[in-house]
Amino acid sequence: MTFLIARYDKDADFTDDRWDITYVGAPALREIFAVAPEGDIGDVYAITREHAAALTKLTGITFDLAAYEYFLEPEAS
Repeated sequence: MTFLIARYDKDADFTDDRWDITYVGAPALREIFAVAPEGDIGDVYAITREHAAALTKLTGITFDLAAYEYFLEPEAS
């Protein structure tokens, strides 16, 4: 599974940018998005302020939630 963060301009329906954060690992992402340890992390998740804070610590990505919407978008590899 590949884990991507997709950024969308709030005024558009297309992806503005993407980052591969697969290196963070499924266990850490399950914890951030409150998915049970044995749960499926294959859904798309909207990134909230709390998620963004945790992801910034792990990835160094800066989130501008006022201008953009962000989603964790897992893809089968």
